[in-house]
Amino acid sequence: MVTLCGAAQAQHHVEFRWHGVYVVGDASYGFNLNRTVDEFDTIASTLNAFIPSFSAGYQFRKEAGVGLGFSYVADPTGAYTQMPLFVELRSHFMRSRLTPYSVLQVGYTLPLGTASDMTPVSSEIEEGGLYFGLEVGGRYAVNRNLAVGAHTGYRLLQSNSVKRMDANGHSILSVPVVFHMLTFGVSLYFSN
Repeated sequence: MVTLCGAAQAQHHVEFRWHGVYVVGDASYGFNLNRTVDEFDTIASTLNAFIPSFSAGYQFRKEAGVGLGFSYVADPTGAYTQMPLFVELRSHFMRSRLTPYSVLQVGYTLPLGTASDMTPVSSEIEEGGLYFGLEVGGRYAVNRNLAVGAHTGYRLLQSNSVKRMDANGHSILSVPVVFHMLTFGVSLYFSN
């Protein structure tokens, strides 16, 4: 009888591995917070983008893990498509099945876009720049090696030089542009 009562009180506790190598796949949608960039730009003020990300690193404590990763900011016009490469610091705050977490990412953006086909002025990123990302969310452990998460965050993408061209393709000017994005997304975690 005592054994049955003790077994009924014991709960199955699933804890995601909090140390070792981790891999995270992330799918976010970013809403551009910029209202106007310059007198020529109309598309950048309404630019929203799908942002898949991938990172891998080493979680050496539950509070801290360090990794490397990349994102792909998919601009519908093609003019502002970029690939941020970053170093991340990832923190999980509890050793429970459901835990809050935060991620800080710092890196550099590589321009991948082509000239947009907008009249009378088109745009193209010539030179990338600083990348900064911060997200907070929750992670749910399915088992010790697999977890799912949801998050919200902020991303800053700086382009040191965005070329503006007239309808004939002649350069009008080059200006730096900074994008501020609010993101929402889901993540899939793997650990060994």
